[in-house]
Amino acid sequence: MPAVNHLALWESVENTDPQFTKRVNQRGGFTAIGAQYQVREATNCFGAFGKGWGVRNEVFKELTNTKDLILYQAEFWYKLNDEESTFPIHSSIKIMMGSRVDDDFAKKVATDALTKGLSKLGFNADVFMGRFDDNKYVNQMIKKFGNGKESDTWREKVVSALETLDADDKVKVQMALEEGKITSNNWEATIERIEEMKSQTT
Repeated sequence: MPAVNHLALWESVENTDPQFTKRVNQRGGFTAIGAQYQVREATNCFGAFGKGWGVRNEVFKELTNTKDLILYQAEFWYKLNDEESTFPIHSSIKIMMGSRVDDDFAKKVATDALTKGLSKLGFNADVFMGRFDDNKYVNQMIKKFGNGKESDTWREKVVSALETLDADDKVKVQMALEEGKITSNNWEATIERIEEMKSQTT
């Protein structure tokens, strides 16, 4: 009897397309994943939301003895090989932003719980395991999701350009890239700035 690969699902969904991530400079800095991208990947794996996977029995509960804190609880379900599986998901959020109520608190806390639920199955595990802190790994993912045309991506063009800088300037550009200050909207200006930095050192 052949051995069962219990990591089959995990390994099929653990890699993340870098173009659907962004660097968030809060709580020490972390990589965030686009929620709609996650929904698309789950749909690709299980089928349409509400038919092949989803959440049910959602409850929003105000916690006692706390200030404006709401607990969200739900049941995550999915179908794989015509068999349904379920597990609980949860998250919490403060509903006040200063002196006013955050109108989006329900969406935010439900999305956070869904993201955590998908991570338990292995979705975007490379982000949660900290692999996106490694530029070499990110470049591997750029190449993978760019159909092998790594040099055609804006990020790779910036990485290639900064390799020509001296050590101090290279570190500055790398930090800006990791912190999300260089984006698909301003990368060309960054390339121009790199060329200026090179000319100043020659």
